Parts: sequence; C-alpha cells; structure tokens
Amino acid sequence: MKIRNAIHIIVGAIVMMQLSCSRDHLYYEAVTNSRVKLNIDWSQTAFSPDSRYYDARNRLNGVTIFAFDSASHRLATELPPDANWQSPQLSLAPGTYDLIVINDSRAELPEINFDNALTFDDFRAYIDVDTVYTENPDYLTVSAVRNVSITQSHNGYFYDRPDDYLNDTVTQEISTVQRPVTKKINLRVNVKGINYCRGMQPSFMTGLAKSVNLATATPEKESVVFAFNLINREYRDTEYTEALLTQSFNCFSFNEENLKAGKKFELTLNFVLVDNCIYTGKADVTPQFEKWLEQHTIDCELDLDIDVDLEVTLPPTEPATPAQEGLVPETIPWNDMSQNITL
Repeated sequence: MKIRNAIHIIVGAIVMMQLSCSRDHLYYEAVTNSRVKLNIDWSQTAFSPDSRYYDARNRLNGVTIFAFDSASHRLATELPPDANWQSPQLSLAPGTYDLIVINDSRAELPEINFDNALTFDDFRAYIDVDTVYTENPDYLTVSAVRNVSITQSHNGYFYDRPDDYLNDTVTQEISTVQRPVTKKINLRVNVKGINYCRGMQPSFMTGLAKSVNLATATPEKESVVFAFNLINREYRDTEYTEALLTQSFNCFSFNEENLKAGKKFELTLNFVLVDNCIYTGKADVTPQFEKWLEQHTIDCELDLDIDVDLEVTLPPTEPATPAQEGLVPETIPWNDMSQNITL
C-alpha cells in the first residue's frame, strides 16, 4: 500500500512539474501605420519619353511632397525627396492633409524658392531677385491633392517578429497628374546689317511673372525682368549681312490678368557696333503674347513654349579708328550655329 501511494505521489509530482514549466508562446506587438500611395501621371510634362521636349540627360530623379494640415492650412511637414517618382508612399501622422507634389528635390532646383510660411491656397514658388539671368528658373512641375485622410495607427500581434516593412500598410491609392508651371521663352531676332555689329551686351525682357501659385498652378501678378545673352548667331545669306540671333530661357509664364489690364511685354536689345557705339533696339512684343494666349486658351496648361519673333535693321557704321580702340565696350563672344546660308 505504501509503495502504491509512493508511485501516485511521484506521478503526480511529475505531472505538476510538467504543467508548471509549460507556457504560452510570446507574441510580438507591432504598430501598423496607414500609408497613402500616389500614382503620378507625368505624361503632360517634359519628363515623359513621349514628349517632344524630353531630354535623356535631364531625367527625373524623384519627387518632393509638401503636406499641409487641412484644418489650419499651414505646412505640417516637408517630406524628404522620394526617389520613387511614379508611386511614392506617404507615412504621416493621423489627420487630413492637402498635398503639393513637385519634381526632384530642392537641391536640384537651386534657383527656385518656396515660401513655407504661406498657407496651402497661397503656397508659391518664386525667384528672389528682380533681374533674372538666362537659365533661371529651372523646369518645375506640380500637382495638388486635397483632403487626404490618414487614419489612426493600430497595434498588431505577430507569432514571429515581423519585418519592418510589414508595419506599414497602404490603405488608399490616389491618382494625380503632374503639370508644368514653367514655360520656355524662345527668342528669335532676325538682324539685317549684322556685319555692322561687333557683339552683344545683355538684353532684357519685362512682363514675365516672378512667382507661381502651386495650389492653382497659375502665375501671380508680380513681374520680374529677365536678362539674357542673345549670342546664338546663324547667318542667313552668303554676304554675311543677315543673321538669326536666338536664345531660350525658362520662366513662370505670365499673369493673364496683367495682360488684360494692359501690362506691356517689352524687349530691349543692346548691340555693340563696329565703331564701339551701343545701338539699343526696343520693341513692344505684347501682341505676340496676346496672340499666344488666344491660340492656347484651352491648352495653356500644357508644356508649350512661347515663341517671340522680332526683326531689327542695324544702321550702317564705319569700323572704329585706332584712336577709338581704347573705348571698346565689353562684349559677349558669339556662339555661331550651323551656317544655314540661303544661296
């Protein structure tokens, strides 16, 4: 009897030991964040390979996104540049946001400034000088996405430790179309009597916008003077007396209200003649902008250049004498293009 009781005690002890040592598996707790995926259409921009302006040397490197709080309309955060320019994913604190999406990063748009102190409706890109030289501003595209809702994050429990990327879940996808807010001005000046011209000094154009509203993609009223070097020369006749001078530069286009209110677009060209005198030609090219706007009222948001054509005849001039050589004004060297001479 004692042996039987001893066996029962030993078995019971073994069972109790086994039960006391067993425990549930430890589960891993992880916070799952809601993410928003933007599907960006670039077909209306020069970054699309199908665009006639596509330049393989100036490819798109990514996007920068400004997130504004929809309630206060103030900038909540500027997300770091995302190399995924087709479908970036956003991770933001819970709330509702209005987004501004631009191409590339600030470092790749050094001549363009963004006023982060402004509200979403007034957010703009601008040039911080009153006279802008040829290459500025850089090519800029934008899209605006309103009322993007980010839901509360929630806790999840995993049997095994999850990888980091499992903690973020795309809860909504939003499509947006990127459009350019800069336009290229193409100047073409046919000069008769180019044989009387020794070179050029900087030329100027007035009337173009200094800034652009990024929420509405419209140029604002304040204007700026563009200075450029009209030095691309292409002879047009066998006597080398007529030449086509060309130059192109980006701008924030022009404000339509200014044009309707009578604001002028004036072109000032400074030729250095062979007698070292400076011949200044001024022209009102406003009618050409009015004509462009009339022709592109429907598709003015597209990536379309603005061409400005002008014809100038220089006065006959005798070359400078040795006594005048000390008065030679500084000129910019010609950049001779392919010789398209009419025979």
